[in-house]
Amino acid sequence: MNVGEPDARAGSDRPVALALLLLSLLASVFWAALALVTPGGDAVLDAGAAAPSLPYRAARLALVFLMWAGLCTALMLPLASRAAVLFARLAGRRAQSARRRARLCTLLFVLAYLLAWTGFALLAMVVQWTLDAAAAAGTARHPAVLGLALAAAGIYQWTPAKHACLEHCRAPLPGILAGWRDGLAGAFGRGLAHAHQSLGCCWLLMLVLLAAGPDNPAAIAAIGLLVLAEIRLESGHWIACAGGLALLALGTRLLFP
Repeated sequence: MNVGEPDARAGSDRPVALALLLLSLLASVFWAALALVTPGGDAVLDAGAAAPSLPYRAARLALVFLMWAGLCTALMLPLASRAAVLFARLAGRRAQSARRRARLCTLLFVLAYLLAWTGFALLAMVVQWTLDAAAAAGTARHPAVLGLALAAAGIYQWTPAKHACLEHCRAPLPGILAGWRDGLAGAFGRGLAHAHQSLGCCWLLMLVLLAAGPDNPAAIAAIGLLVLAEIRLESGHWIACAGGLALLALGTRLLFP
């Protein structure tokens, strides 16, 4: 089976890509709205911030989680479009007499991918809460935390694990085909497997946003453009290494001003 050859069903890939783009745009609007209403979105590392009361804390935690979930969806869903389109094409060919079932399999693939990144959003919320408590106690400083995050992300950009995951995200077809199983459970498993590689590629870059603030549009744009260039451009591996050097230099400067 040569998936790369165009066929009559290739045009059916376009609705998948358009649906993912629309969902990403909606997530971006959702994130922007929450960033405006969430009190002190990037004040979690501000040692001068007063500790909120417990009821307010619970409400704020929910808002911060939703903001992280919207941010992860807005940034990562477009990067999964190539994998989702390839999966849709494969599922359509394997289920020629059940097109509705192929669409359901594609939906489960995307939902599994989003579920993994939602788990990351939950983890980011917990870490942000911990940093908030440390900042309120005066045991964490914003420049130091941001510098450590930048330095760690910069070093990770040079590791074999980063580049193995990056290669999967750049060319997802072999990973999708590996261990392929027909059916709904197989589709969900392939979505989780692709999300695992996506997390391995981008998790430390996303943690930079944890230190910079999940409502910091400049940091979000910079990280988003770096990840997009790594995955979409031909020299993506070199871009990842160059970005790592820049992150390491910036982090070192913040740690040793």
